[in-house]
Amino acid sequence: MPGQWAELHPDLLRHIYTKLYDPVDFICFRAVCKGWCTGAPPSERPPQFPLLLERNLDNKYSSEFKLYSLPTGKTYSLQLPEAQNKMIFGQLEGYLVTFGAKDHDCSPALLNTFTRSELFLPFGDCYNFIPLYIGTNNPIRNPDSVVLLVYCLERGHCIGFWNKDENDWGLRGDSCLQRINLSLPVVVCHKGRIFFISYGWHTIFQCRLYAIDLITGGKLFDVGLPNQIHHFDCLVNAPSALLGIVQHHLYSACVPLEECWFEVYQLEEGEYPPHWTKLSNIGDLMIFLNSFNGFCVSAEGFHGIRGNCIYFSKWNRKDDHNSRRLIGRYELGEERSEIVGHPRETSGTWIVPNV
Repeated sequence: MPGQWAELHPDLLRHIYTKLYDPVDFICFRAVCKGWCTGAPPSERPPQFPLLLERNLDNKYSSEFKLYSLPTGKTYSLQLPEAQNKMIFGQLEGYLVTFGAKDHDCSPALLNTFTRSELFLPFGDCYNFIPLYIGTNNPIRNPDSVVLLVYCLERGHCIGFWNKDENDWGLRGDSCLQRINLSLPVVVCHKGRIFFISYGWHTIFQCRLYAIDLITGGKLFDVGLPNQIHHFDCLVNAPSALLGIVQHHLYSACVPLEECWFEVYQLEEGEYPPHWTKLSNIGDLMIFLNSFNGFCVSAEGFHGIRGNCIYFSKWNRKDDHNSRRLIGRYELGEERSEIVGHPRETSGTWIVPNV
């Protein structure tokens, strides 16, 4: 029987592995035998549904993580020794931005959660990093496309990028970047530009969206937020346009998950001046929300997975002794939220596996 399994026709193998949306299942499939490994090359892996990455509850600087798969409900253990004693500053395309929590080990780095490969970033005088753009599938080998927003003690906010000609890291920026509030970092990279929300000095009602050039750091334009909207909770880089997301009741622990709702706005740049349009349909897109940021994934290719949805996690508290974190899905067309997953009790970070 083992020999017969190993000799399955390539077309049948492809029919099976193209339905393995869980990256761990795909890895296990390739590990069955040499024939299956050859017949399911990484270049032909099926679309990977985002996983929820959670850290050990007892130690916020631990190397022990959990991966929660929403389609299967499975939880996997993950050891990342490279993340020991390090803080996590968010993720981008499966890469975590880590920073040493101790004085003797404070080098920031990009860390791949599956391959454990690292790219160290020589920003010794900086702290607080926000990943903005990774232009290649493997920034460890091609670091010339990595872009981050960093905060320097002497220079304030700057764009950190790899200078290919000089083979070194560099920083660029101007006074426009000083408007970014890193305690509430609503910032994203979209089509070669950095977009961020600027806060007024005296009131949040003075918020505006700024667009700056990715390379020079120069201001391109700014635009006010939609009428009746005082603040976007996050900006999302969608394939065709920039999206602004407004969350309602997401951080109110006493409000049931089913009562959470969202508003989605699209930045229209075809006319001058740019303006916002409220959306009730985002097609086959799925938006996954992390703290202050999110990303889009197409539902096309995922059998049985619906688009036009927002996935999020939320604390639900019934009383002082009964609370847990749940995963919710908000249907834009039907304007309702429902519980779709029960991970562990940490907030977690949605990541797109990069293997």
